[in-house]
Amino acid sequence: MSLQAQTVIKSISVLFLVLSSLSLALAQQPSSSSTRPSFDMEMEPPVMLRTPARILAAFVKSETRVREALNQHTFKRDVVLQTIGPEGQITGEYIRNSQFIFDDTGNRIERVTYHPPSTIREMRITREDIQDLAGAQLLGIDIVESTKYLLSYNGQEMLEGRRSYALLVEPTVKPDPHRMRERFFRGRVWIDAETFQIVKVRGVVEPTGKQRFPVFETWREPVNSTLRLPTRTEADDVLHFPNRDVNYRIRVKYYDYKLFASTLKITEIDEPGN
Repeated sequence: MSLQAQTVIKSISVLFLVLSSLSLALAQQPSSSSTRPSFDMEMEPPVMLRTPARILAAFVKSETRVREALNQHTFKRDVVLQTIGPEGQITGEYIRNSQFIFDDTGNRIERVTYHPPSTIREMRITREDIQDLAGAQLLGIDIVESTKYLLSYNGQEMLEGRRSYALLVEPTVKPDPHRMRERFFRGRVWIDAETFQIVKVRGVVEPTGKQRFPVFETWREPVNSTLRLPTRTEADDVLHFPNRDVNYRIRVKYYDYKLFASTLKITEIDEPGN
């Protein structure tokens, strides 16, 4: 055998040994699929669930269910409306504490439990202010009336460490200042990216007419493992009237949610001391 042939045979033998060692080493390594999943648990949901149209449809479906659940709960609400002076002092206060129950058709029924005389003098607390407390400021948009609002997708945001979708909300028709009883929300809604339930509402209620209404925020938080309900509403805004500006503050707390499963019966209750 020639020297050249011997050299070729030695080279092939060395290569075979290297390939054999590499194959053995790979065989001894644990399979990657056995130590962790083949996908990241933090990955985005499927694209088909993240299209604006599907997000809006999922929100409407989720909010409808939340409304149905809320209509089966009683709760308490503590309202504090204040006017604030130039040095930050409280110049007037309106307090209204209530219990709310709902009838079988979803109508909200309020029983006032504490309501001392108002000390606010810089502005008048109107019927629309009280209506908004139990309407748009509590629930945001009335999703039951699907033709009342135009919803549009406004992107993703992180809200309190959780991924959410932001939606823009505006009335489909211009609110009529001559029909103040018909109240409309205009603003933004943030919904949880997993449950599509509302996390936060921020906006204003229209029409205004000769009145002025603040920009408010209402937060919803979990009351059980599956349901988010309103827990607080806040506003701190300057209302611009023709003759003066008024710093107006709202603090509302919603609490003590209880499932109301029995047949509803409304009974008039005399106020204490009567």
